Amino acid sequence: MSKEDKFNLLLHGNMWRIPLCIAAFTLFPKGNCYAEANVMAVNTPVETLQQQRTVRGIVVDENGIPIIGATIKILGTTNGTISDMDGKFELNVDSKSVLEVSYIGYSTQKVKLNSSSSIQITLKEETEVLNEVVVTGFGMAQKKATLTGAVSSVKSTDIERSSAVTASGALVGKIAGLNSRQQGGAPGATTALQIRNMGTPLFVIDGVVSDEGQFNNMDFNDIENISILKDASAALYGVRAANGVIVVTTKKGQRNTRNTVSVDAYYGWQKNSKFVDPADVKEYVHAYTTAETFSGRTDGNRRYSREEYDKWMAGATPAYQGWDWGDYIWISAPQYYINTNFSGGTDKANYYVAVSHINQDATIRNYGGFRRTNAQINIEMNVNEKFKIGASMNGRIEDRRHPGVPGVDDTWLPRFATLKNQPTKRPFANDNPNYPQKVSDQPETNFALLNYNTSGRVSDVWRVIQLNGNAEYEILDGLKAKAMLGYYFGLQELENQEYKFNLYAYDEKTGEYYVTDRMTNPYRERNRDRVEDLTSNIQLNYDKKFGKHAINVVAGFEATKRNRPKMWIHSTPTSDAMDLIRLNEIVEFNDTGKGTEARMGYLARVNYNYAYDNRYNLLVSVRREGSSKFGDNNKWGTFPSASLGWTISNEEFMKGITWLNNLKLRAGFGITGVIPNDPYISLTKYAYGSSYYYSDGKWLPGLSVSSNPNPDLRWEKSTEFNVGLDWSVLDNRLGGSIDVYNKKTTDLLFWYTVPTPPNLFNSTLANAGSVRNQGIEVAVNAVPVRTKDFEWKTVVTVSANKNKLLSLSNDMYESNSFMDTGGLGEPISISTHRVEEGRALGEFYGLKSVGVSENGLFLIEKPDGEVVEFSNDQLKNDEYRQYLGSGLPKVYLGWTNNLSYKNWDLSMQFTSQLGFKILNEPRAFYENNSIAYNRLKSVEEAPYGGQYTLSSSQPQTFVSYYLEDGDFLKLTNLTIGYTFPIKKNNKYIKGVRAYLSGDNLFCITGYSGLDPELSNWYPTSAGIDARDKYPSIRSFTFGLNLTF
Repeated sequence: MSKEDKFNLLLHGNMWRIPLCIAAFTLFPKGNCYAEANVMAVNTPVETLQQQRTVRGIVVDENGIPIIGATIKILGTTNGTISDMDGKFELNVDSKSVLEVSYIGYSTQKVKLNSSSSIQITLKEETEVLNEVVVTGFGMAQKKATLTGAVSSVKSTDIERSSAVTASGALVGKIAGLNSRQQGGAPGATTALQIRNMGTPLFVIDGVVSDEGQFNNMDFNDIENISILKDASAALYGVRAANGVIVVTTKKGQRNTRNTVSVDAYYGWQKNSKFVDPADVKEYVHAYTTAETFSGRTDGNRRYSREEYDKWMAGATPAYQGWDWGDYIWISAPQYYINTNFSGGTDKANYYVAVSHINQDATIRNYGGFRRTNAQINIEMNVNEKFKIGASMNGRIEDRRHPGVPGVDDTWLPRFATLKNQPTKRPFANDNPNYPQKVSDQPETNFALLNYNTSGRVSDVWRVIQLNGNAEYEILDGLKAKAMLGYYFGLQELENQEYKFNLYAYDEKTGEYYVTDRMTNPYRERNRDRVEDLTSNIQLNYDKKFGKHAINVVAGFEATKRNRPKMWIHSTPTSDAMDLIRLNEIVEFNDTGKGTEARMGYLARVNYNYAYDNRYNLLVSVRREGSSKFGDNNKWGTFPSASLGWTISNEEFMKGITWLNNLKLRAGFGITGVIPNDPYISLTKYAYGSSYYYSDGKWLPGLSVSSNPNPDLRWEKSTEFNVGLDWSVLDNRLGGSIDVYNKKTTDLLFWYTVPTPPNLFNSTLANAGSVRNQGIEVAVNAVPVRTKDFEWKTVVTVSANKNKLLSLSNDMYESNSFMDTGGLGEPISISTHRVEEGRALGEFYGLKSVGVSENGLFLIEKPDGEVVEFSNDQLKNDEYRQYLGSGLPKVYLGWTNNLSYKNWDLSMQFTSQLGFKILNEPRAFYENNSIAYNRLKSVEEAPYGGQYTLSSSQPQTFVSYYLEDGDFLKLTNLTIGYTFPIKKNNKYIKGVRAYLSGDNLFCITGYSGLDPELSNWYPTSAGIDARDKYPSIRSFTFGLNLTF
């Protein structure tokens, strides 16, 4: 049987009758097997066959490299074949045949044969970005040429060479308006993403609404593309879309491609990119003694006598040489990653299967780290010409393990201990490792205790699986019905158990050790958090062309339901060896119940294109959605959007401008919403209270109201206008986009003070207030150099945003025109920011310091210019306080460069943030002489270049001296790789690439702290660099990419 006969048999036969288990068998690759689908009409008359001839050819790319699996069809028929491993093909044709040749990522070509019997077809890579397909939500996709909203996208090739631990880290600096901020360097730490500085966006993965945690813990090598819906184009997601939407599509394999096995792996080392510089033992003793002198203490009241002082300065014996706690605690640590995936497809089915594992150790001595194993399976197949089905599974197990640590954050103690512990104290009494000693005013900060044998252990494990099934049926020509059902299950198992311990001192006279402190009240907690989501989506999709007109109409229904039962137990264990919890050990128990919430929505979208070249585009959509979280009076909301596009370059009067490839003007308007997190916040909630009742001879706790209800609670409403311009010139070698937006959010959710009575409590969550955000985004992409052997591609993104608080009140809920927010930890118990009507969010508000007095106290400049000496009564007095600058960056920049020379490749990613202040909280705490623990070296420097240092009488506080410029330019990634040449006749190995990569290599900044890139969880208190945060990590890795 010829190739053409095989192709036709596969196309027209009843392949769909084969059971799904047989289709699943194709997931296992065979040596050198092809996903062939070669066709010819079985019932072709003998006379026609006699008139046909055989044409032979080869399909290559622009570099002359054969293309495997290219589809070659006779135009207007189903007759065709695919190119083999050498790019070659054979096909029976007649003299009038026209071949249509296509391959993913290349422009389709039509070739007239005439009398040719041997041809070479060169396919050109699709550099025309307008042909790219962008997923815009709910499985709906459209060509970039027809987009009318502010939608950006990245492909797998844009992120696959990243060595980030999380998917969010792979997106840093690649999209204008997508602001990224590192969350620290702890193992498994994520990168916070915000669209246009508007809070955490909504995440949608393969059509299912998900959350930030699910996205961050995907393996980004399993992602095919990501679309960022930045404006009202997100209105299809209704009450959850005001902060924008990130739409993720995973890899699914390609039709008519050979079975492929790919392996990506790397191994590397990581270390703290920077850490605080605490005083060594000599600096510490000298600074402490100097501060005591300023305070007027006499020798009898000093911590260190003159004799003791001289011994510390000399450091002649081990007892007076001190201890470097930073060097003792922080180390270099390994990390590694491996991903193996299988993919391929026939003309009727395609598949993708991947398994990966990542391990990242902590840069803390004797600590654990972060481990995650991911699995991804996608299968699609055509049951027949009209019916298509698909299924996917995404699962993961993520595991964090550390020694037991008092408090919630298991990496808090080693960070804190670096500065809390006195450099005059060594970990063990008399340097005997069996006897840890007290090294600060808090017993647990001696890091010698922190190991699994002496302090216990913390285990935090998440097990997650997402299952999706979808079907598509063509009812009529152009009319399709689609359905999707998704099930998500997540289970967290947290176990935290501390051990009891003793601290000792050594008596040199007796040679004995004695207990100076002990911990006898160990903490144990057990948490079980279970999340179950059920999602369904049904659509009718009509897509038709009428001459120069094209229309796409979508009507859909979506419903979701979530149950999230939680159980938490706090107990005091009676034995370190027992991890079981007995009833009489329980201190506190909390069961939240199912936590059920539900949403339901109807949606409609109409997309109209006029003229065959997409000259004019119109998109209109509306969503009507209801949520169980809203009050009884506001269960449903309506979210419309409309946008227009005009491709000016396709007009007749532009035809003569040959250097202009694309010029398109876009404008859009829409309404989106924000939903509260608490599923029952609008209702009257009850808790076990002080009201008891008598039953069966026992007094039992009754129920009492725990919050005020609000039946009028509704979503925050964001109304946005966006105008954009897309352009490209010089054969698409230079192009970009510009977007300008104006967004007003009303009905802000705030906790408002209310009278009692009639309310039971003095605060209620209510809708009041409004804020405006405005900004501009610019993206420029270019190919400055392209020769036979060398190519340089570069992308620059710039975005600027400003906001203003318009109101904090409405007719029902009134408040002051300002609100103090932010703050630092104890003992600095004052606010750091103020939000005020008519002003921007994120502004620092406090005392402006200008110098230090001869008494070692800050000099404070009042708003009227008068300078006075610091006193505690000024801290909350507006006569002395003033605005001190903003913690929100004014400008965000990203610069990506990809260079290739023959088989070498080099990529660089830069990021920058400009125009903001940082409150250096470590300096506010540790650059001070009133503290008993260690301090920064900089404490010995006189502030403002003056002659006086701070005395021990100056308490820890917030003044402008601790504010610094935060501008920075950071090289976030540099990767150099080499692709080894593989012989064409190699039947087993198709590609080998080796690379070296470095992350967070350098940062140019004037900021003295650890890292000027801050998380900024809340814009109302932005710009605070947390006191004891985990430092950012610098890593170096060596990796291999193998394809079989």
